[in-house]
Amino acid sequence: MSFSHPTEANRLLSQWTGGADPRLLGQGMEGRVYEVDQDRVAKVWFSGSQASLARTQVFYAALARRAFEFAVPQILEVHVVEKHCVTIERRLTGSTMSDRLAAGHIGASEAQSTFIDVLTQLAGSGPLPEARSLSVMDEKASLYEEGQQFPEALGALAERRLTRFRPVLDPAVENLDKKFDALRARLREVDSGRRSVIHGDMVLPNILVNDAGTPTAVIDWGFFTTEGDPVFDAAVAASIFNMYGEQALDTELSLYAQLEEHLGYEREALLVYRAAYSLITANAYDVEGKDGHFGWCAAALNRPDVVRALLG
Repeated sequence: MSFSHPTEANRLLSQWTGGADPRLLGQGMEGRVYEVDQDRVAKVWFSGSQASLARTQVFYAALARRAFEFAVPQILEVHVVEKHCVTIERRLTGSTMSDRLAAGHIGASEAQSTFIDVLTQLAGSGPLPEARSLSVMDEKASLYEEGQQFPEALGALAERRLTRFRPVLDPAVENLDKKFDALRARLREVDSGRRSVIHGDMVLPNILVNDAGTPTAVIDWGFFTTEGDPVFDAAVAASIFNMYGEQALDTELSLYAQLEEHLGYEREALLVYRAAYSLITANAYDVEGKDGHFGWCAAALNRPDVVRALLG
């Protein structure tokens, strides 16, 4: 996406804003969100097609029918303006949990508790077939092929990413092929058999809360949204809660312990899914692996507890 704020955004959104400069509300993995009025926002997507957003609209409608205690996005209209996809969506209220935490309005333990509560609600929502039609990351097709189960679909995605980025991954990950072969088998073994919607990018800015710290909405679905084992979503969420802070590993392990205690997830499964996510997303932001995310992923694939979970 090359347009700048606010001049070109104004031109793209003028039919909804009446020509006034649109107010940027936020930016996520999928696009920039602007205020339309008290009830609606406009999202200008970085990529995607009208057809893919129509599938997303169906997915959001199905998601909204689940009995969550928080709101989820709802696409009201899908448009193409000057070759840019624009959706008009329901406006969701609240402050990001990251802002509340940074401001000292909530503490770290409270944030973790809220985080676990959101994951619990998602895990308990049951299968959501509409999510299976969505693509993940920069893939064009759905994660699933006809008749595939989650372990096979995730393993096939990992293989595609390994094939594509092997020259970058091989020098950074010890015994890469051995770990990948083990991963394909372990994904089948650790699968809980449960199915629910997977957010796939549950960072603190994607949880909105009210003044009391209660979740009001979960936003920015789409980067790795699909249907699958909720243990995978929990493993990913715990690992990205505090990716680069001084206490990153301690926080991740603490959240694993809470997931074990409150949801009965097995540590080994969490670590296998941590390995899968690391391999799959290592080059999501830099094909040459020169960014912090790649280093974070490679370090996990070489981490003793992750290696033990893969290789025994």
